[in-house]
Amino acid sequence: MNLAEDLFRRIAEVPDRPALAFAGRSWSYAALGDAIAAQAAALDAAGMAAGDRIALVLRNRPESVVALYACWVRGAVPVLVSPLSGPLDLAKALERTTPRLALVSADLDAGFAAAAQTGVAAIAVGDLPAAPAARDPILPLPLAPDHPASILFTGGTTGQPKAVVATHGGTQATLAKLAAASKGRPGPFPAAPAAVPPNLVLLPLFHSGGQQALLFSFHVGRAVALVERFSVEAVADAAPRLAVDNLFLLPTMLYDLAYAAVPVDLSSVRSVLVAGGAVDAETRAAFERRYGIPLLSNYGSTEVGHVAGWTAHDVREGRWRAGAAGRVYPGVEIEIRDEAGRALPRGSIGEICVRTGLTTGYVGSDDAPIHENGWVRSGDLGHLDAEGVLFLAGRKRELIKCGGFQIFPTEIEDLLRTHPGVADVAVVGVPDPRLGEVPKAIIVPRPDGQPPAAEDIIAHVRDRLAHYKAVRRVEFVTELPRTAAGKIDRAALAARDPAHR
Repeated sequence: MNLAEDLFRRIAEVPDRPALAFAGRSWSYAALGDAIAAQAAALDAAGMAAGDRIALVLRNRPESVVALYACWVRGAVPVLVSPLSGPLDLAKALERTTPRLALVSADLDAGFAAAAQTGVAAIAVGDLPAAPAARDPILPLPLAPDHPASILFTGGTTGQPKAVVATHGGTQATLAKLAAASKGRPGPFPAAPAAVPPNLVLLPLFHSGGQQALLFSFHVGRAVALVERFSVEAVADAAPRLAVDNLFLLPTMLYDLAYAAVPVDLSSVRSVLVAGGAVDAETRAAFERRYGIPLLSNYGSTEVGHVAGWTAHDVREGRWRAGAAGRVYPGVEIEIRDEAGRALPRGSIGEICVRTGLTTGYVGSDDAPIHENGWVRSGDLGHLDAEGVLFLAGRKRELIKCGGFQIFPTEIEDLLRTHPGVADVAVVGVPDPRLGEVPKAIIVPRPDGQPPAAEDIIAHVRDRLAHYKAVRRVEFVTELPRTAAGKIDRAALAARDPAHR
């Protein structure tokens, strides 16, 4: 059991085929294997062994792919740290996870400063050579299923990010469930024909979604095209040039493409999979009107893996439901529970709990353990219908409790996005001396008109929803703050309100 096995199977099957593309350059599977062997040898020389933690503070470039697989083939545990963080946050991440070594992009001064501050030895990692020197082949070290595979930081949308330990066996299992649902049959899968385009990986590799996109590509036999950072321009360049036939996006990426000043050429794209959060109806409609591409959803998280979603098979066979996260994937065990941990009947909203061996716990955290008798609380609220289709209601910690009533922010956000003056919105709960909390709307006005008045925003909600859901406060901003993973930073928005001071 080793996450590197899928890639090394391709190296043996089709060594001369393109495996990785970046910025107009390409590496074959054999060349990628040579680069991984060279990096693994450098880890050996640094005294690293199976089980050792190695921080990867690397930009989203080919050297990040090589470093990941070099760690895995040796059984080392990569700690994925965002290179977009400042020196203080980088130092906190290293202090929390206590790696023995850090691999840092050669041009990332903040990474070297954080390593020096925390006493972690650092090695500069530069660009891959175009034609790596031939080296003796290496094979992935056989590992136990519960051997740590990586340490990933959660998005931190409602508090400080947590460092989560994922296992080789658990990661492979959740990957296999998604692949089986997408392909309509379980693996193993042969290498895709040479004419099949690469998967375009737009998410950062320090994000669980980016890592899963990378692993998924090699698992189903596809090559990978990598971009350093998502932008509309990056998609506009890569999608038609590589004849990309599918996209894996976060909701923020979908939003940017839906409302881009100039439509992107996505004529080769047949489907778009969206993960990392719910997509509001207005953005979905805007994207589908503009591009005519069906949107598929994937629900999961760093802690629980892939749980539910829609596939192209569901769309073709008429199973797709508007507003639903998707069907629970075969092999996934799920329960909806109340505050006391009791399972709720179908149709009742509660916390989504999943039985999984993907993760073993948090690192350097005082939080409660991830598992409770084998089950993981997702922190998300939702319900299952009679046919096992999952609907999301919001984050448990984002729930606003106003005068004894529970309010789901997403319901208000979806409504406000129908207002002609609203381009984007986030709703958060802010303290109120009488009601405990009240909803506050933070609005990004549309750039093509006059910003709406606060009274107009309040009336738009008050006239359409129950009285206790009425927005009490409104703030206008030019953009919403987001975490490194691209999610709205609700904690930062709530903390800006004067009631918190």
